[in-house]
Amino acid sequence: MVTGREGDPASTSALGGTLRRQALDLADLAADLAADVGGTSGTSGTSPATTLADELDRVGALLQAWTTDGVEAAHRVRTLDERLRAADLVVDGTRVVEAPGPSRVEALRRLHEREHLQELLNRVTSARAKDAASLARELARSRDTLARLSVLARGR
Repeated sequence: MVTGREGDPASTSALGGTLRRQALDLADLAADLAADVGGTSGTSGTSPATTLADELDRVGALLQAWTTDGVEAAHRVRTLDERLRAADLVVDGTRVVEAPGPSRVEALRRLHEREHLQELLNRVTSARAKDAASLARELARSRDTLARLSVLARGR
């Protein structure tokens, strides 16, 4: 289940890398097993172990892409910092607001800059929200695939 928390990028990327390494190992083992027994055990011609390896690799790649996209989104937000400071504005969550205390920046300029910077921030946060929704859908799909493989492995 995906929540609003992104986790730390290094751990998320490491998890993705681990899943992908395990997928490669499992794919090699599945190929060796298929060669030893002379075929596959699925009706589609693909063994459940191969399907599992493919799924682990897919999810690992998704997590690594999510991490990369998150780092890029954070960088895009940081590029706004200089303009925020110059206009005595700050980012509060997903909103551009006036910095606390008195400002030396003319009110109309601050308002225009806030509106413009808010629009830029909205683009970043909107794209990130769409990415999060897509990741959640893909992880739910993966959960279903893994559950199906688990039932198949238990022979039910």
